[in-house]
Amino acid sequence: MERYIKQLIEDLEEVAKNPPPAPFVEPPPYLGDEPTIAELALVPFKPISEWTGIKSEVFPYFVDLRGDQWGRVNEAILKVFDALNIHLVDSPADLPPEILYEVLTTNWDEMVQYLPSSGFDLELCSGAPATCPYGDYCDCGKEPDFSKDESPSFENTGDVDDIELPF
Repeated sequence: MERYIKQLIEDLEEVAKNPPPAPFVEPPPYLGDEPTIAELALVPFKPISEWTGIKSEVFPYFVDLRGDQWGRVNEAILKVFDALNIHLVDSPADLPPEILYEVLTTNWDEMVQYLPSSGFDLELCSGAPATCPYGDYCDCGKEPDFSKDESPSFENTGDVDDIELPF
């Protein structure tokens, strides 16, 4: 298995070093002044596997990996994400590497846009604890724990401008 993992990491690193070219030809004249908007409007959603040329079937089941293999493959996958300017925005900080590996590889066919200029925010949390891929490590469905100083104040003075918002 170790030889296979090394080859998989090499393949992922090759994609990270050589990301695909910009996926659109030329923005229409009316969007010429706004290249990021043109990119957003013209780039199709495709699975990560299609953008990278690496099929989801190449990833071994997470139970077949041992030691630091999960972490090494995760690092290579996240390098690919960096090269494609994909930001995994909702991954819990305390997520064990084997669970992160399972989340990343089972969502390898997730539809994303390859947006080299502006980037793509990838959110995998479903918002429902029963179906969230992060399992017990996700805080979806939990109310934020505001301290008294952070909690919004909604005094009814009758004037909308007097409402204090937390941001």
